[in-house]
Amino acid sequence: MSSEPWEDYAYTALIVFCFLMKDHKILLIKRANEPYKGEITIPGGRKKRGESLRAACVREMLEETGCALKSVEFAGILHAWRDGVAMEFVSHYFVCRDFEGEPRASDEGELMWADIEKSATLPGIHPFYVALLPHILEGKRPVDLAVRIHADGRNEWL
Repeated sequence: MSSEPWEDYAYTALIVFCFLMKDHKILLIKRANEPYKGEITIPGGRKKRGESLRAACVREMLEETGCALKSVEFAGILHAWRDGVAMEFVSHYFVCRDFEGEPRASDEGELMWADIEKSATLPGIHPFYVALLPHILEGKRPVDLAVRIHADGRNEWL
């Protein structure tokens, strides 16, 4: 074990997202809040202390969509860091096709069902969603992608 202080490693935020799919459609959210206010992506949010990643996914989906997930499948990870920001964001993605309830909007944003095949071309769709979707649809899992976000907003996929 290293003698380096743990504080040097306490820089990661854990995030969960879910590809909620039904009848060739995917549930998307137009985000009402930062980060990415106004952009369209899949619902998700931060993992709380003491919570498993799956439990965080189930909770976030219930809070943001009103849907109760019956089962979730781990789909992969996206590591993202922004120039000039100390925090690194590690997003964990899940897929769910088995859920109860009808989606309802929350203060996190407006929900919409979109055709899965056309969803990546929607105006305002988030570039991370566009990068991840082919892996999800083709079953190339688990996904393990990394992106550096430059100060000018440009994404550099690593």
